[in-house]
Amino acid sequence: MTTKAKWGVIGSGGIARRRTIPEGIIPAKNAELVAVFDINSKVNAEVARQFNSEASGSIDELLAAGIDAVYLATPASRHHEQVLRCAQARKHVLCEKPLGMTVQESNEMIAACQRAGVQLGCGFMMRFQSQNQQALKLIQEGKLGQPVYGRAQLSCWYPPVEGTWRQDPARGGGGSLIDMGGHCIDLLEMFFGAVKKVSCFTNRTVHPYASEDSAVATLFFANGALATVDTFFCIPDESSKNVLELYGSRGSILAKGTISQASAGEMVACLQEADRGYDAQQARASGRDLEITPEVVNIYRAEIEEFSQAILEGRPTTISGEVGLRSQKILSACYESAGSGKVVEVI
Repeated sequence: MTTKAKWGVIGSGGIARRRTIPEGIIPAKNAELVAVFDINSKVNAEVARQFNSEASGSIDELLAAGIDAVYLATPASRHHEQVLRCAQARKHVLCEKPLGMTVQESNEMIAACQRAGVQLGCGFMMRFQSQNQQALKLIQEGKLGQPVYGRAQLSCWYPPVEGTWRQDPARGGGGSLIDMGGHCIDLLEMFFGAVKKVSCFTNRTVHPYASEDSAVATLFFANGALATVDTFFCIPDESSKNVLELYGSRGSILAKGTISQASAGEMVACLQEADRGYDAQQARASGRDLEITPEVVNIYRAEIEEFSQAILEGRPTTISGEVGLRSQKILSACYESAGSGKVVEVI
């Protein structure tokens, strides 16, 4: 019985080289890196040497390298075409978010993989962060009570860089909202369930490039909860704490750094056993916060191992293309709201 899924990487520079290959594929117990491809042949050769893999000269060469799955980490504008090529070659695909440039592209990518009988996954690695998973468990157990409000923040300093696709909406689909807000929205849906409607503002506040460097979205959930997502390319890295706040009728879960490329942050819960009567003094007791410190799990390794295991077992992955499609629908509604100034239903 095969115990390891054999991987190829398309777009071997960037996040693949920094994170997903060294922290995900290489140490994964059920994965093996076979081949890599990047349009920058010099970088690709370096990556191949660094991680003892084959440097493919083209996508077709990579797809013929005896691999089972492809990790796709190219600009968003290439995802649709490249996923369809992988599906045609009967290769499973773990595609970085956003899944496509539009809802239609995402639907076509899912359909192509279904026809080919291969898995399509979307790279929401922050779902695997162990503190986020512990927060989800507390919510599922009812410890937070009725969900009331959430906030998810992810910002960085991203000045103009010539040729970068995230600063060009024609190549990235947008700026800070689609790039970083996608993670925030996905996590909030994981915690609170389906988003029903949205209202959103975007702006080019500081930087002159075409994509938005500022975005704030308000989400209304089917269960009545509210949330805000704030995400910026124009706030210094050390000034943004990547805050996650989850509030319910029985308390709160508050975190810093659990929304990030890192695998650990800080998280505390302040929860009460039962509903209480009105306290006119509104006293805030101190020292009751419970630190949430589960064993740290590397989010890239967990993502690769989950997808690899789904391939090996022939079961659906938990980070399916449908998860990516759902993200695409909410982001599309947010951009529509930002353009129209109206509340938009998520269809």
